[in-house]
Amino acid sequence: MKLESLDQIEKYARELLAKGAQNVIISMAGDGALLVTSEGAYFAKPIKGTVKNSVGAGDSMVAGFTGEFVKSKDAVEAFKWGVACGTATTFSDDLATAEFIKEIYEKVEVEKR
Repeated sequence: MKLESLDQIEKYARELLAKGAQNVIISMAGDGALLVTSEGAYFAKPIKGTVKNSVGAGDSMVAGFTGEFVKSKDAVEAFKWGVACGTATTFSDDLATAEFIKEIYEKVEVEKR
């Protein structure tokens, strides 16, 4: 099944919440990312840049989210860090630096749906 709209993606994310997930994050590569929690759905707009290497971008997103969520328990803030980590990875030839991740973080725009 191919999901073609944010509404469809959000619908299936909500089904995962109903099955017990607390936070559902969906990366849509160059089309942004979606976070769905019991408190709402949040869309991160794509950040413009040159994709150099997408290997590990999803893992970086999960790591950034998890690292911040463990500290703050704030899913939206953690989502922003996850998006920054994943994006910084795609814009880097190798591993992204902490400095570059912070630079990307400042560009992350999240809106509630």
